[in-house]
Amino acid sequence: MSGRLEGKVAVITGTGRGMARQVALRFAAEGASVVGCDIDGEAAEETLQEVRAAGGRMESLHPIDLTDEESAHRLFEFAAEQYGGVDILDNNAMQHRMGAIEDLSLADWQLTMDHTLTLHFLTTKHAIPHLRARGGGSIIFMGSISGSAVGSGYAGNLPINQPYSVAKAGILRLVVALANELAPARIRVNAISPGCVATPLGLAFFGPTGSPVRRVIEDSLLIPELAAPEDIANAALFLASDESTFVTGLDLAVDGGYLAAGGGGLTRPEDVAAYAPKMAEITVVDHWKTSGVRASQPTGGSRS
Repeated sequence: MSGRLEGKVAVITGTGRGMARQVALRFAAEGASVVGCDIDGEAAEETLQEVRAAGGRMESLHPIDLTDEESAHRLFEFAAEQYGGVDILDNNAMQHRMGAIEDLSLADWQLTMDHTLTLHFLTTKHAIPHLRARGGGSIIFMGSISGSAVGSGYAGNLPINQPYSVAKAGILRLVVALANELAPARIRVNAISPGCVATPLGLAFFGPTGSPVRRVIEDSLLIPELAAPEDIANAALFLASDESTFVTGLDLAVDGGYLAAGGGGLTRPEDVAAYAPKMAEITVVDHWKTSGVRASQPTGGSRS
């Protein structure tokens, strides 16, 4: 299937790198006219040229700091001037500082709130009039499993991501509030909550397969590997397209089963073995014979 966004105009924030760059490439490949932006002008220009080289339609406003309200307003005026309106807003732009609460400076806390939560308030506020003018549309927020009420917000319950977790929890609450507020205007509002993603920056932080940092992540998942940026772009495409016209207020977790497992990962064989004798004492097993069925062995959760 192709052309799923034909005739649509999509504003994507933070297109300089990572997931947002992949979303820009995917939306343009599906026929959207894309408007990107980033505070890093050089990286934003790289994405712009990459999308155009692939045959996509894209303009970009960079460098731009979307925590400045006048700049946020200018982004959507720019999009309307370039392509006549706005149908989709995909909120990706983000900066944050990591740390435990007691070790964090006020400046780092404020930077994270401004660039992870307030920024998206401003972009959405100034997108809404343009979406109303089109008779509806789709707003997508980049949430995170960190914003869910599961542990500390980071694999292994490590206290390293606290301000980001609080900001992303605010994003998820904002999604539900806006879904209610904007439903009469036929504007759908949803979130994507990724787990840990194999972006260039992510790989630099998580390290190679088998590293101690990578192991903490993968041990928390039912699919024990990092997400690919394409996984996030696929989810964004669904929420941006007409295939999701009856979907609003959703937090779509693209997390390898992190939330479903409560951050605990796959069941460990040694844990099953520890419980097996006691369960044998208290359980009556009703086995039914089957024929022609051969059990397959798991391959470790890797995807083709």
